[in-house]
Amino acid sequence: MDKEICLILKNDLDEVCGYILCAKDLKVYEKNAYPYYLTLKELDEVKAERFPNANRELERFYPEYPAHIHIDILEEYTGNGVCSKLMQALFEVLKEEKVPGICVLVDTNNKRAVRFYEKMGFKAFEENSGIMLCKLD
Repeated sequence: MDKEICLILKNDLDEVCGYILCAKDLKVYEKNAYPYYLTLKELDEVKAERFPNANRELERFYPEYPAHIHIDILEEYTGNGVCSKLMQALFEVLKEEKVPGICVLVDTNNKRAVRFYEKMGFKAFEENSGIMLCKLD
């Protein structure tokens, strides 16, 4: 991402069980991620092809939705409200930073993720596009 925002979810044993990475600005993210893309391209041309195409899709929503997020939570820690609390904490940070909105790419086959983002206030840009947007007020 862009070395700006990383929220960590820990369990009672102080073990990491999830995180949200957030780039407040897609353009900064692209600049910082480019060296990673070059390395990925050397290792796996097929996976590397998706990287710039995904960002081009999100650029359509810049600057109204400049933030870009990536979330990973271990399965056993989902469904109990902690993911929502983590996302709410991110919203507060972004509001303080005056970031107007978030865009995220979601696998449309991952119905659970789509429902989660909808519950958090994200709206699909187009049906089955995989692009979800959230305006921060």
